Amino acid sequence: MEVIKPFVAVSDYRGSIDEVVKGRLWKQLNYVRTNQGAIRGNHFHKILSELHYVVSGEIRVHIRDLRTNEEATYHLGEGSCFIVEPHEYHTLEHLTDTEYVVLFSEEFNPEQPDIHKNED
Repeated sequence: MEVIKPFVAVSDYRGSIDEVVKGRLWKQLNYVRTNQGAIRGNHFHKILSELHYVVSGEIRVHIRDLRTNEEATYHLGEGSCFIVEPHEYHTLEHLTDTEYVVLFSEEFNPEQPDIHKNED
């Protein structure tokens, strides 16, 4: 998993702009609201990459790279941004009510979802 810091952050009397990500093509955007205590994920993708931007709240993200079997856990909050790559088994535990934006590198296809629960 890659945790991303803003490339450019500017602010003035109107507010602020954080340039979060460059150089990738995203094909779908979801706005997600999740209740405290809920678990999302518990799966991996073979093709799809996901970019998550936390608007509010706190989450614990557990990643296991199925290619290397390396594991890591991250505690992320408002303004955090991270990318989950293919073959990274990911679980998101919502420590508070949470809102975030998720960008997908591929459109979701319900007839052939790239969602895998097991290491098949």
